[in-house]
Amino acid sequence: MSQLLDSTIKQTRRIVTELRPGVLDDLGLAAALEWQAGELQNHTGIACRVSISPRNITINSAIATALFRIAQEALTNVVRHAQASRVEITLRKRDNRLLLRVKDNGRGITTEKLSDSNSLGLMGMRERLLHWNGEVKIRGVKGKGTTVTAIVPLS
Repeated sequence: MSQLLDSTIKQTRRIVTELRPGVLDDLGLAAALEWQAGELQNHTGIACRVSISPRNITINSAIATALFRIAQEALTNVVRHAQASRVEITLRKRDNRLLLRVKDNGRGITTEKLSDSNSLGLMGMRERLLHWNGEVKIRGVKGKGTTVTAIVPLS
């Protein structure tokens, strides 16, 4: 019983950390994306490169959380569906907008999957930025991969 309780506590802590890692609150979105990329690479062997510019992007925590969740969902889809060997995560501040891009070299999401109303993860990604007049674009090219791009105005 004690071992079962210890195991349950460890799993609960792992799930909570994956849902909202302390690094997101403590060090910001850039560090959280780097942490998530490292976790992906360590657990799956998929090479993951992160590019962030500028390094000191400061945004409100709700937008940071939304972008982090979009990245998480995109990476989950890479692991589950893409058959990719490489992922690139880019976070850029341009003009008065923030751009997050997750790009893989997998098989590419199909048009049918993009319009599937049962794809709750894709729908969730698209809905996360609506409150801030942001948008999420998802594009797949057969045999070349999928790109998820999230854009949010910072005004």
